[in-house]
Amino acid sequence: MKHFNRFKRILFAIVLTCVFISCATSDKKEERNVKAVLIEHPERMFWEIKKDNASIFILGTIHFADRNFFPLEERILEAFDSSGRLVSEIGGLKEMMSVPAQMQRKILGHINMEPEKNLQNFLSKEDAELLKTEFGEERANVLFMLDPWVLTVGVTELIYQKAGLNSAESIDLYLMTRAKDKKIEGLEDVASQLKILSLGTFEEQLDILNDTIEELKNPDKGINQIEKLKKSYLSNNRSEIEKMLMEMMSVPQKASNQSRRKFIDALLKDRNILWAEKFADYLNAGETVFVFAGAAHFLGEDSVFEQMRKNGILK
Repeated sequence: MKHFNRFKRILFAIVLTCVFISCATSDKKEERNVKAVLIEHPERMFWEIKKDNASIFILGTIHFADRNFFPLEERILEAFDSSGRLVSEIGGLKEMMSVPAQMQRKILGHINMEPEKNLQNFLSKEDAELLKTEFGEERANVLFMLDPWVLTVGVTELIYQKAGLNSAESIDLYLMTRAKDKKIEGLEDVASQLKILSLGTFEEQLDILNDTIEELKNPDKGINQIEKLKKSYLSNNRSEIEKMLMEMMSVPQKASNQSRRKFIDALLKDRNILWAEKFADYLNAGETVFVFAGAAHFLGEDSVFEQMRKNGILK
């Protein structure tokens, strides 16, 4: 009987120990599974992801702007100045200043010396003359010798300029300058971004070019649309911005739905999946991070936030 009572005490101790271990393991498991919280701040296109002591401030930008986009709200500037880690799409001023040279090198690999591939052969006479007027005949003739995507970039920038916006006044460039000597990391490198510009076959690029020229010819489709985007951004109308950015995305209109989906995935979803992983790393590091990047990456069903939810990182 004495042995039996001793056995019961030992058994009880074992069970009790198992319960404590189970509870501790459960607590650790729950601790590991605590998800980050997304806070939508009232400031323009400004979010925060919080988990324990870690914070990621996110500012969605448009890469063209004017003086009406400034000053930025005080809370945004305070978060930017106080964050220990700064992140943009491609890095800081050094990386931004390297873009023209890298772009030039890339363009040199997309020259079409064959006369039959000259873009004037694929454009209406009216469109070719319009581009010569807008760019100057000499510059236009050089652009006609390149792959369509290069001319699309030029026409797009022209449309934004006609709407009174330019990249030299962008929020991205302003923050890069404000950072002074502080390092700014890149979610991507310049080469990756330039690769995105040259997506698609010659025919698909030509399709996008023709659509872009139509926007140049038709203010209601081009300039007015950009002015509407600007107004939506300044009023922080996130649902309208999401809708407009998707409409303005450079995808071939005549392509199949599958091909169009491929373009959209390459422009946004595929990149957002990679960015979501980086955001998870920032949270795990337990730091305060400030990220500023294109607003389209933080809106819609394929956004960085949605990718984080799919990965079980974000509530």
